[in-house]
Amino acid sequence: MRAKAATLKKDHLAFLLGGLAFGFLFGFGLFRAIENRPGKAAAAEETGAVPSPMGPAAPTQTGAGSDGSGGGAPMMAEINALKERVTANPKDTAAWVRLANLYQDAGMYQPAVTFYERAVELEPADPNILTDLGICLQQLKQYDRALETLERAQKADPRHWQSLYNIVVVAGLGMGRFDRADAALARLTEINPAAPHLAELRDALRKARETPASTPR
Repeated sequence: MRAKAATLKKDHLAFLLGGLAFGFLFGFGLFRAIENRPGKAAAAEETGAVPSPMGPAAPTQTGAGSDGSGGGAPMMAEINALKERVTANPKDTAAWVRLANLYQDAGMYQPAVTFYERAVELEPADPNILTDLGICLQQLKQYDRALETLERAQKADPRHWQSLYNIVVVAGLGMGRFDRADAALARLTEINPAAPHLAELRDALRKARETPASTPR
């Protein structure tokens, strides 16, 4: 039986959403170009970082292209429309996820976490939502919560390779828990040997293991 979602009170919902649309464009500064899901390969090539792919259900974002085109006005209009949707229907999972996606892609991980958590309340066993929530927690360096959330995604769908990938990133690169990272990497290689950036991930884990400062947290 699906877990019953918590009902949001109108005043709580208004407080949650109030001011975020304004802060999205002005408090955060210049809006960062939205990147296509999954993978973020271009950023990985520039920085050498291992990408953390999003869940496959998360759509390619609109409102600004991966080349930096697009503007703030269409994005603001979408955010306002989404706010109206969740105010009218707090159980609109798709709207909560879309809001979370927008804030995540803008690098505003704390608001994104809040919105993903609302979506998880409604869909507690959706591995894609759980994985994106775990990625945001990882970005906030809340590694214990991130790993717990990604493990929930794996429990919901043991063949969900994106959550396995990010377990390697969090457990191995973030926490120094190489036993858990190795197990996740072995499982990932088994179920999806063609996963994007798998070789880079394996190499990053090897380098982390060889770094003297790498200690379990």
